[in-house]
Amino acid sequence: MGHEPRFSHSFNEGMASDARLVTSVVIKDCKGVFKGLNSLVDVGGGNGTLAKAIADAFPKLECTVLDLPHVVAGLQGSGNLKFVGGDMFQTIPSTDAVLLKYLLIRRRRNPAKENHGSRNPANMGT
Repeated sequence: MGHEPRFSHSFNEGMASDARLVTSVVIKDCKGVFKGLNSLVDVGGGNGTLAKAIADAFPKLECTVLDLPHVVAGLQGSGNLKFVGGDMFQTIPSTDAVLLKYLLIRRRRNPAKENHGSRNPANMGT
């Protein structure tokens, strides 16, 4: 997606539209989930639609959006919201809670690396 800017933009806008749909429910009906948290990382949070709403509703909560560098390039944080470019498979910033709304993960199987009979994800290859 990062190599096709029009598709990437359309995909990110679609995800933001979905986030706007669920945001009010999360803020209204799930307030208790955020009690006692000092920090939250929205992994794969795109342009930060959901994280921004959470940051606005809970001003003492430090919210970070972690997404691929090309997705968060040029996005500006404010107050208790910041954007970090990175790879969730490499590292996730230290936090009290991780938010995973939707993640599309495609892994190719590599039979040469598989440990037949094992369900350990480390043995399933990439």
